[in-house]
Amino acid sequence: MIIINDTYDKIENEEDLTVTMGNFDGLHLGHQQLINRVLRYKDTKHAVITFDPHPSEILRKKPFNTLTQKRDKIKLLSKFPLDYTFIIKFNEEFSMLSVPDFIAFLKKIRVQRLVIGRDARFAYRGLGTIDDLRKFFVVDIIDDLVYNHTRVSTTYVKDFLIQGDIASARKLLNRHYEITGTVVHGHKIGRVIGFPTANVDFGNYYMPRNGVYYVKVFIKDSWHHAMANIGNNPTLNYSAEKRLEIYILDFDQEIYNESITVMFMHFLRPEYKFGSKKALINQLKKDEETVRALSNY
Repeated sequence: MIIINDTYDKIENEEDLTVTMGNFDGLHLGHQQLINRVLRYKDTKHAVITFDPHPSEILRKKPFNTLTQKRDKIKLLSKFPLDYTFIIKFNEEFSMLSVPDFIAFLKKIRVQRLVIGRDARFAYRGLGTIDDLRKFFVVDIIDDLVYNHTRVSTTYVKDFLIQGDIASARKLLNRHYEITGTVVHGHKIGRVIGFPTANVDFGNYYMPRNGVYYVKVFIKDSWHHAMANIGNNPTLNYSAEKRLEIYILDFDQEIYNESITVMFMHFLRPEYKFGSKKALINQLKKDEETVRALSNY
């Protein structure tokens, strides 16, 4: 797969394309359905058009929490036998593109066919419609993918994550939800109570419900079983900002500034404010026992 990441006016292509386009945040089953339909066509090359950063970040002029960062989307898209992925640098100029100018861009990169969902919109303020596209391209409209009577979408995945329903999110993603971040220095309270943790800077990732999780952590080419806490540490060392802290089982290495991947496996319990440090430690011991039992499945 050839990855072309640039502003829309600098993207070039000389081969006929069948494409699907969108933000593809999370690359969930609905997105995968679109890509698999693209791959069915044998008369053109196959491509995905997506955007970075997320349009909401530019339009709202503030950070926007996503299920996937650019590196994640590239990794996930690379699993499909696509010929091209076009990552358009989403900026204010591109957000102002009129319907005719957007269509001119698609024609310039030799799009012949578009595979899209029924609610697909494009160009400035989403004024472009499927009827606009049909005037210039073959358009293949895909029915919505439905789970529990609800259309599969990025918002639906986020709804499950914020409920702590990791299993349902996993079904819609067709994989475990994971984030990648850098290990940073914390206040080292975990060491004092016998549970040294790695504090992870998770950036703009969308975080699941506050609470304790069984997770797997990828560090330096290997996976490790671990216990994660998402929240504000209400019992000891309260933090106004949400934190992600990882206690890695049977692990004693220096990993500050390392990039690690955290894969969410099971939600164990909500985050509580305990009456004492001792009560917190006793619960953490029970949590560790649960994680060890789960890791043996």
